[in-house]
Amino acid sequence: MDNMNNINSLSFDTQNILNELQILIPQFNKFFNINDIFSSEIGGKTRLHRQIFNENNESIQESISRLNIQFDDFLSLIRQEMRNILAKYGEYEKSELTDLIFDDKNFIEILELNLDTKGITRDTKQKCLKDIKKLIHLKNKIFNLKYLVYMFDTSIFDKYINKLGVEDLINSTIIFEVIDSYALQFEELMKFDQEIRNIDNMNYKTTNFNNFNLLFELHKRRVDNFTYANVRYKIFIDYDINVDLNKAINLNSIYLENILSCFIEQSCMDLVKKELKRGKIQKHIDIKMSLKKNILEVIVKNNGFEIKNIYNLFLSDIDNKYTLEAKNLANMLNGKLEINAIENEGMQYSLTIKIK
Repeated sequence: MDNMNNINSLSFDTQNILNELQILIPQFNKFFNINDIFSSEIGGKTRLHRQIFNENNESIQESISRLNIQFDDFLSLIRQEMRNILAKYGEYEKSELTDLIFDDKNFIEILELNLDTKGITRDTKQKCLKDIKKLIHLKNKIFNLKYLVYMFDTSIFDKYINKLGVEDLINSTIIFEVIDSYALQFEELMKFDQEIRNIDNMNYKTTNFNNFNLLFELHKRRVDNFTYANVRYKIFIDYDINVDLNKAINLNSIYLENILSCFIEQSCMDLVKKELKRGKIQKHIDIKMSLKKNILEVIVKNNGFEIKNIYNLFLSDIDNKYTLEAKNLANMLNGKLEINAIENEGMQYSLTIKIK
């Protein structure tokens, strides 16, 4: 495998990431070693060995920290390269470059209009746009890898285990739910491994949508432990997947999973906003996926805060991270993203993609 993904003067070396995976995968496997994760109580009762989970989480957090440092360092190089390119054409500091969270399509359209006023040749203009588009594409790839790391971050379940009482630790239902939660995160780790090993592959194929069931089951556990401003909120998720494929399709399923995860995370924030404004409500998220006449449609609805000015959700702002990342990935999939405030109900996020 070619470990270097060259964009202009930048190169992203995956070898350090692969080295970290050699640490992470065995660490995750320890969560499923029956001989280690259980201990016997007096009276013959079997208890979940909390200390083993805590120690394992500490090691995993060290690896996750090293991964994020590598990704953030590379994003810094992308940011600087974009600044260097723009400066050549009289386009100086842009606030959007501070955290690289912006509407890609809008950014390019405004840049193109600005370049028209610089008195440069058409070829020069096209070279600038081409270079910036390459960097934006790479930026989105790195953000997508960071998303996968976020999904296998064990800290959320480690906090949950630490809140369990003695009786909970010997409760078989709770024990197997805990193990299952880590197994779902292990699936995300293996997706990350595959993405790293195929980072230069542009020939995306999807044969089925079975993994989406696992993704939504993981989100059900995550939102059940959703915390905002040190307050835990209990959120419920229902999902319905009605997608049958007769043949493989050209679709990057990881980008689609990321979009859906963005919709879910944004929905959690909508629900928190509504509670902060109107008082406690039963927080609910509905997810539907369907395929009709070669049109894939995904809809995520919540009964959270109705935002009247939808445009504000697409302004370059760290608070709009989820909607902006979803929109950028939707563009990469040639999909159409829509956000609607449903009167007296909540928010609806939808994506439609024409399947080839």
